[in-house]
Amino acid sequence: MTQTLAGKIAVVTGSTSGIGAAVARSLAERGATVIGVGRRAGATITADLADPGARARAIEEIAARAPHVDVLVNNAGEAVYASPLELGARGWRALFELNCLAAVELAVGLAPRIRRGGHLINVSSVTARFAPNARFAAYAATKGALDRVTDALRLELDPLGVHVTSIAPGLVDTPLYDKVEGFAATRERIARQVPRWLDATDVADAITWILSRPAHVVIGELVLMPIGQGR
Repeated sequence: MTQTLAGKIAVVTGSTSGIGAAVARSLAERGATVIGVGRRAGATITADLADPGARARAIEEIAARAPHVDVLVNNAGEAVYASPLELGARGWRALFELNCLAAVELAVGLAPRIRRGGHLINVSSVTARFAPNARFAAYAATKGALDRVTDALRLELDPLGVHVTSIAPGLVDTPLYDKVEGFAATRERIARQVPRWLDATDVADAITWILSRPAHVVIGELVLMPIGQGR
């Protein structure tokens, strides 16, 4: 029997644009109460999850609003297009803060509130498996670390009846890439090879599908790519 989202409480990070906004809308349309966390006004909880202090405050506010959590989607993240040396130590640290450590802290802080039968979904990337070039390698490294975090969380939470999933989208047409400095020319080249990228709603549909599986089914990992990308 497929599961319903009616009456469930879902926390979605990065909820004000792109994949996070599409996920938040999809879950709300299916009856879930969504607590969105994002940098922009319009989020249920406004917080810059790259800031450890803001993360701690966000976790406290979620706990104050939600007696329990049925779904946690760690989606907040950013990409950079710079070689490892160009990025520098400060840039590496900032990227790990948002792309990996924010998900770790949200998961650790909210895990005691996730009920049996609940879901933890971490949004990774296909680049975690095959870094396309040196200028995307740092981003790929943060997502690779997130994958290992997801594995560790699954080992601990699965015996408690919590479903833990990593979803790895390929090329997705979202505002994320508009913010990546120096990426425009490369984006044009990729677009000639892969003219139609995934929409944010494609990823949201996949997450909704994961959440609707029968209670005994765990989707450990799901890779989602547009035709033409290949890997």
